[in-house]
Amino acid sequence: MKKKQPNHQQGPMNKEQKTKRQGEVTAVSQPPTPQPPTPNSPWNSVVNRRAGMFMLLILLLLALPASRALAQSYSFAVPELKMQVFVQPDASIHIVYDITFENFGSAIDIVDIGTPNRGYDLANFSASINGRSLTDIRTSEVIDTGVEVHLDGEAIPIGQSGTLHVEFTMPDMVYEDTTRDGYASLQITPTWFDSTLVRGSTDVWILVHMLPEIQPDEVLYQDVPFTDKVIFEEHTVVGWRWPEGTATGPNQVGVSFPQRGMTRVVQQSLYDITIKWLQDNPAVSFTFGLITFILVAVAFFRFSGGTGISIFALLACGLVFLLFMNPLVSLFAWIPAVAFLVFVEKKRTKGKDTYLPAIAQVEGGGIKRGLTAPEAAVLLETPLNKILLLIMFGLLDKKAVRLVDDSPLTVAVEKDYVAKGETASKRRQDRREAAKQFGVVLRDYEQDVLDALQDNPAKPVHKQDFGPAMNQLIKSVVDKMKGFDLSDTQDYYKKIIGRAMEEATRMGEVPELEKFLDRTWPWILMDDNYGPVLQRGGYNYQPVWVRPYIGGGSSSPIPSGGGTSGPAYGGKTSFGDVAASFAGWTENTAGKLATSISPATLSGAGGLVNLGGADKVTGDIFKALASSSGSSGGSSGGGCACACAGCACACACAGGGR
Repeated sequence: MKKKQPNHQQGPMNKEQKTKRQGEVTAVSQPPTPQPPTPNSPWNSVVNRRAGMFMLLILLLLALPASRALAQSYSFAVPELKMQVFVQPDASIHIVYDITFENFGSAIDIVDIGTPNRGYDLANFSASINGRSLTDIRTSEVIDTGVEVHLDGEAIPIGQSGTLHVEFTMPDMVYEDTTRDGYASLQITPTWFDSTLVRGSTDVWILVHMLPEIQPDEVLYQDVPFTDKVIFEEHTVVGWRWPEGTATGPNQVGVSFPQRGMTRVVQQSLYDITIKWLQDNPAVSFTFGLITFILVAVAFFRFSGGTGISIFALLACGLVFLLFMNPLVSLFAWIPAVAFLVFVEKKRTKGKDTYLPAIAQVEGGGIKRGLTAPEAAVLLETPLNKILLLIMFGLLDKKAVRLVDDSPLTVAVEKDYVAKGETASKRRQDRREAAKQFGVVLRDYEQDVLDALQDNPAKPVHKQDFGPAMNQLIKSVVDKMKGFDLSDTQDYYKKIIGRAMEEATRMGEVPELEKFLDRTWPWILMDDNYGPVLQRGGYNYQPVWVRPYIGGGSSSPIPSGGGTSGPAYGGKTSFGDVAASFAGWTENTAGKLATSISPATLSGAGGLVNLGGADKVTGDIFKALASSSGSSGGSSGGGCACACAGCACACACAGGGR
């Protein structure tokens, strides 16, 4: 596959193509200067001076619309525009213009001629009008890249015509052709004029003169086919002609030819070609940059749970600066942005691999009601790290543990719940007795988590192994589903979550919303899009176990736990992350907890619950991760998700290819 031809020649450059009028005819008109009155006395001097200033102001105001009307009175035709380009051995080109004007408006006394780039030298310009030499040639004040030729006493009056002849040399215009070995490339367009001033069509000629060594059949066109290819004065000339063309826009053409006879050509790498293409096509850079920005924004806010706006603002500024400094970044930056988004989504969904064993169910057996939020989450196969976080928050609500640090999440068992028994059953009994004093109920799965926390005091949660505790929770949910309909039960708890989200969304008053969230936050957190419910406007929901340490966080302070001295949740934490955004902190903390559940410890959850011939085993919904008695076997470990982001390579240019 051939590479596309680089945009070596643009004449005029793209800025002029987009923002300036090439070859605009200008005129100079100066308003008359008022004569100041002769003062007769000091008083008259002041009066006359003020009157003179007032009259001067009036004349200036009158002169503005007058000069505007004068500029708008320009009207002319360009019956013929001939551009000849002579290729030079040193990679430069010599350009010769012959442009005929027919004037229908104000006298034409200045003509602006666009150049391919700013590399021109005024010293090598020459010009004439109707054969009479012109010497006043300056850098244009109207177009960014070009010159203005002053006609001086040879201005073209209304009703008259004239042919302007201009010659100049442009360096570094012949480039290496990347589509064919040993070839050179040139692209060019004649100058053009303001469409609001030009009447009629134009006979446009573009002629490119090759070096004497080049044969006609060796010269190739780019995009636009030749209309002429001849041998003239012992050298090849190729040309394009549009008899009914236009002089009000670019007529870009391109030609490739052997480098034979050239002492040098401008070398250009693939990087240079791509950069030039992006510079010539800013809409491409903008589109890819916008795509990259959106991908990064989505990935960031998905990762942060909709928080961290100030951090994202800094990230966005850095990204915009990088895209501005190097357009090539915009072309490929979307690839790591997609990879980042894939990483975030995999991190968010980690733990959603099937972890429940095959469950034997009785179709039409009814709905299993009364499950707690963590138990319902298991049934809905919510990520285990999120279920573990629900259990931790529940223990914090019950004041069975206290928050030691918020980043990373570190909790410690309150001393009233530190069991003294040597056996598991004795520990559970000790904690139940303590819980009765405070009017709370500890579930078996909470007891398992407290055992793990008690054995590893002051150790961050994500560095502990809660696999055995989660394993027992899964088994208990499987046992509780005996004789019930699985799909109906799942639908039932999905509706509970949906209703909680709907009610929270409808509530407008903060006190009412806060009381509602205090009762339903476990079900709210089970929804994938809980962030906007917990954080809206200037309100950030804070759980009851953190409000005593955040000023104004709750209308009803939480009493301290029994048996503790001072605040129930003392510890060293500053509650900074939680206070900033409970929703975002929850999302980040849940992601870290994925490392605290080892799949190898879930091996006991693979058994089937066999209820007899009337039951149906739904192995297509849940898969066993490990074998156990009563099952024929299974696989150990979690599932594997693989995502691949493709890469794209672009090399194109204006007028490229053949």
